[in-house]
Amino acid sequence: MAAESPSGTPIGPDAVARAIAGKDEKVWRRLMKPIKDEAARLARDGKVILVRKGKPVDPDRVRGLYRIRLRAEGEPIPVYEAPKPDDDPLDDDFLPDEDDEA
Repeated sequence: MAAESPSGTPIGPDAVARAIAGKDEKVWRRLMKPIKDEAARLARDGKVILVRKGKPVDPDRVRGLYRIRLRAEGEPIPVYEAPKPDDDPLDDDFLPDEDDEA
């Protein structure tokens, strides 16, 4: 579906779900997890790039809203920074830990 997007414009996973399931929200919402999983797999394989605020994001650490775009021919696969020691995806911002100031 990203290939059909005009001039390589990124598309949201919800647009993919709606294209498959139609407008019935209960149906397309059930497709969101498998679509996000497949988008991450395609990004790891270098076929698409996940973008957030116009910048590539690591498919293994993406959170929140993002869009999917095809990787242009000859475009290098993004290299993502290694997670910082406190970059724990399970870390709750509302729970203090040793890195937080008192």
